[in-house]
Amino acid sequence: MTSTLELVTDSSQDVNQENCNEADAGTGIFNRAKWKRRLIYVVEVITIEPLLCCYLMASVLCGPALTNLELEKACKANEGYNDTVCDAIIGGTFKEENFTNENDLVQQHIIKMHSWQSPLQSVMPIILVLFLGSYSDRHKIRKPFLLLPIFGEFFAVAGCILCVIFMRELPLEFQGFAQTIVPSFLGGPTMIIMASFAYIADVSTLEMRTLRVGVVQIVLNVWTPIVQSFSGILFSIIGYIGILIIAAIIYIIGFAYGFFWIKEPKQPVDVEDKKSLIKDIFDPRHAIETFKVLIKKTEGNERVGILLIMIILFIYAGVISGEGSVFFLFTQTLYQWTVVEFSYLLTFNTIVHLVGTVVALPIFTTMLKLNDLMITVISFLDKIVANFVFAIVTTTTGLYAGIVVSIIIGVATISIRSQATKIVSEDDLGKAQSLFAIVEAISPMIFVPLYNEGLYSYTLNDYPQAFFFLGIGLYAVGILILLWLYYRERKKVGIVHSNGEVNGVGDAEKWKDGMIVETTHM
Repeated sequence: MTSTLELVTDSSQDVNQENCNEADAGTGIFNRAKWKRRLIYVVEVITIEPLLCCYLMASVLCGPALTNLELEKACKANEGYNDTVCDAIIGGTFKEENFTNENDLVQQHIIKMHSWQSPLQSVMPIILVLFLGSYSDRHKIRKPFLLLPIFGEFFAVAGCILCVIFMRELPLEFQGFAQTIVPSFLGGPTMIIMASFAYIADVSTLEMRTLRVGVVQIVLNVWTPIVQSFSGILFSIIGYIGILIIAAIIYIIGFAYGFFWIKEPKQPVDVEDKKSLIKDIFDPRHAIETFKVLIKKTEGNERVGILLIMIILFIYAGVISGEGSVFFLFTQTLYQWTVVEFSYLLTFNTIVHLVGTVVALPIFTTMLKLNDLMITVISFLDKIVANFVFAIVTTTTGLYAGIVVSIIIGVATISIRSQATKIVSEDDLGKAQSLFAIVEAISPMIFVPLYNEGLYSYTLNDYPQAFFFLGIGLYAVGILILLWLYYRERKKVGIVHSNGEVNGVGDAEKWKDGMIVETTHM
C-alpha cells in the first residue's frame, strides 16, 4: 500500500498545480526538492485537517465528562437523589447497594432527553445546509461554513460550564439544550461535514477525490483514539470544569487556524443578481435547485444512484446514531460501567476500526479490485455478524470480541462518501453534498427516538441488548439495495461493452468513466 506521505504528495499536485508547473517542468518536484522545500510543500497540501482535528479533539475530550454529567444531572437535579445514591449510580455500584430502581429512573430521564434532543438539534442544520450549500456553490465560498460550527461549539462549552456550576438547580434538559441545540443554530457537525467534503472536492480531481477523503478519514481515525485513550482518565483527575476549559481553548485554536490559514479553494464568484446577504442565502429558489439534483437528468448526474445512495447513507448514519445514543446506557445497566471504562472501549473500538480500514481498503481495491458498492456490502455483512456477537455474548469479553468482528465497518464510511461524490456533476457537488448532509441530519431525528423511547426504554429491564437486532434488520435492507444497484450497473456495463464491439472501444470506455460503479482507490 502506498504510504500516507506519498498519498499526500500525489494529491498535492491537484491542489498546487500552478506551483508544480513553476518548478522543473512540474515533474518529480517532491523527490528533487531539499528537505526544507519538501516540508513547505507538504504544509501547503495540508488544508482542513488541523481544523478538523481541533474540532474532533475537543468533542472527543468532552465525551466522558458530558456523558457523566447527564447521569449526575438526571440523578441530582431531576430526581433529587442524595449524593449516596448518585455516587453509587455514577460509580457503577448501584446493584451492590440496591439502587437498581433508582438507576432505571435516571436512565429513563436520559432516554427521554435523547429522544427530543436529536430531532431538535437536526432541524436548524438541515435548514442551513439546504440553503448554504447552494449559496456556497454559486459564490464558490467554503471557508465561513467551516468556521461557524466551531464558533457554535464554543458557546455549547460555555453552557455546559453553567450546568456544572448550577448542578442541582439546572435540570438535565438545560444541558441537552446547551450541549447540542445551541451549536446547531450555527450548523453543528452537519455543516462542518458538508463544508469539509465540498472543500476536498474543490481542491482535488475526480481521480484523487477518494484518496483525499481517505486521507482525511485516516487522519481523524488516528487522532480519535489518541484523545479517547486519556479523556476518561483526564476527566477523573481534573473534573468537569478543567475538561471544558481545555476544550474551549482547543476550539479557539481551531477557529484561529481556519480564519488565518485556510484559503478559499477557488476565487469567490460574484453573481449578477445583486441582493442582500440574507435574501441571497435564504432565497427559496436555491433550495428548490438543491432538490432538483434528484430529478434533473444531466451529464454526470445519476438520479437513481443518488437516491439509492441517500437511502444507504440514511440507514448507515441512522444505525450509528441510534446505537451510539444507547450504547453507554446499555453498558451502564448491564455491566455497571463508568464513563472511564467506556472510554477504554471506545479507544479500542477506534483503533481496531482504523487498523481494519487501513488494511482492508487496499486489499479490497488493489488485490480484489472491488468497487464501492461491493465494499459497502461486505462492510454491512461484517456489522451484522458483530451485532449478533454483541447481543448473544453478554460479557465484557463479548463487547471487545464484537468490536474485533466489526473490524472493517469503517471502510463503509469511505466507500459511501466516495460514491456520493462520483454520481453528480462538478457543478452540483455542493448541492449534492447538501442533500447527503441533510440525509445524515434527518436520520438521527428518526432513529435516535426509535432506539431510545421506541425500543430501549421498553427492553431496559428484561433484554437491554435488543436494539442490536434492529441494526441487523436495517443493514440487511441496505445490503439488498446495494446488490440491486450493483446488478443494475453491471448489466449496463455489459450492454455498453456489447455496443463497443460494434461501434469501437470508445463508447465503452466513455461509459466506464462516467458509471456509478467505480473502485474506491487507495
